[in-house]
This record gives sequence, C-alpha cells and structure tokens, in this order.
Amino acid sequence: MNKTIETLLKRIEDAVDDLTTLEIKTLMGNMVMGSNEDITIPEGESVKGITSKIDLIDGDITTMINEEFYKNYPELVQWHQSREAKGNEIVESNILTVVKMISALRDNLFTE
Repeated sequence: MNKTIETLLKRIEDAVDDLTTLEIKTLMGNMVMGSNEDITIPEGESVKGITSKIDLIDGDITTMINEEFYKNYPELVQWHQSREAKGNEIVESNILTVVKMISALRDNLFTE
C-alpha cells in the first residue's frame, strides 16, 4: 500500500474518535492560549459562559450556562445558539467529506 495512503488512513482513523462529540464554548474571563492553540483557564480564575456538547451518535445536546452570563449577555446567548446550529452544519459537511475521502481511498487501493 502507498505510504501516503497509509498515513492518510491513520489520520482518518485517529480523527474518528473526535467525530462523535462536538463541543461549543462561549466563554468570558481570563484565559490563556497555549502553543497548540488549546485554551486553558489559569488556576483561581473565574470564567463565565456557555458550553454545549452535542453527541453526534445519539443526537443529544447538553448545554450548561452560568446564570449571571445568561442574564447579563442575552446577545451572546443568541450568538452561542447560532454557533450550535453552524456546528451542526459543519459536522454534516465534515462527515460527507470523510465518506468521500474513504471512498476515493478505497477506489485507489483496489485499482493498484
């Protein structure tokens, strides 16, 4: 099997685990972005906001929101809701892309 195809298949396999849950966060507070673009909250800092997790297998959506954030920032609550809808569109598009990639790889493997 072609080394490039093997590498791509491995990356797809590794990414499949990330395809089952989509997490959307709208947060306010003192946060730090690390070198790998992960956002961390320094110890002792208070962060307010909304976090939603969408289980892509069951379709369950769990949303956690800080009450103060909900009361004081209704426009950000609405923005977060729009991000949930956009996240769903992105996931659907990504799944179709992965299916096309797998199909193309399968076709390539059987033609060699």
